[in-house]
Amino acid sequence: MQAAIISGASRGLGLALTADLLQRGCMVVGLAREHSPALQQLAVQHAERLHFLRADLADSDSLHGIMAEALQCLPLEQITQLLLINNAGVVSPIASAGFYPTAEVSRALAINLTAPILLTDALLRLTDTLECELRIACISSGAAVKAYPGWGIYGSSKAGLDHFCRHVATEQQAGNVRIAAIYPGVIDTDMQASIRQSDPQQFRELGRFTALKRDGGLSTPQQAARKIADYLLSTVFGMEPVIDIRQLPDNAQY
Repeated sequence: MQAAIISGASRGLGLALTADLLQRGCMVVGLAREHSPALQQLAVQHAERLHFLRADLADSDSLHGIMAEALQCLPLEQITQLLLINNAGVVSPIASAGFYPTAEVSRALAINLTAPILLTDALLRLTDTLECELRIACISSGAAVKAYPGWGIYGSSKAGLDHFCRHVATEQQAGNVRIAAIYPGVIDTDMQASIRQSDPQQFRELGRFTALKRDGGLSTPQQAARKIADYLLSTVFGMEPVIDIRQLPDNAQY
């Protein structure tokens, strides 16, 4: 049996990943600050295989307990492959250095970087005696390697996430743990909508992202989720600790 724990499961890519993995027969524990109508609908359709836990990923002190609660929702003795998808993320603050709002910086780093680190750490601690395979996917971004004016906090947090995955991959070479940071491409989500509302004085790439929406250059959450799930469940997952999902061929047979 396969099971997955997904952060940011109530909307966007996290919701699409939840739906995709449920369709494949996985059990799923979704973490999010709030339930959503779409997630509630999935819960009705998959009442025995979808659990929801309310979680504020900016509250770092709560994350070990959240992971412990998530694991209690699963029949661990029956699970052969356990997935953790660190998906939740925020793009704000969109601002240049010299204009950072302190509270937003702290929150962004907590959600984008600290939460994946602590959830991964808690998973490894709490499953130390289990024999099932662990697969950990951290949703990153091309902003980790390319500098966009105004995205200093977002890009830095994703760069840190990439390097964390490299470290864990190195540490777990001889174990039953696979991990990878995944660049999902540009997806038509609420995050993209917030980007298009940015102050052009603070984000000089605004025109490019507006054009992507206007010209149909965004993938749907469902398209991205399908490709990520295909890769996550494949035999080659984790062979590279950081990967751009767009570089994988469509309809690849892994």
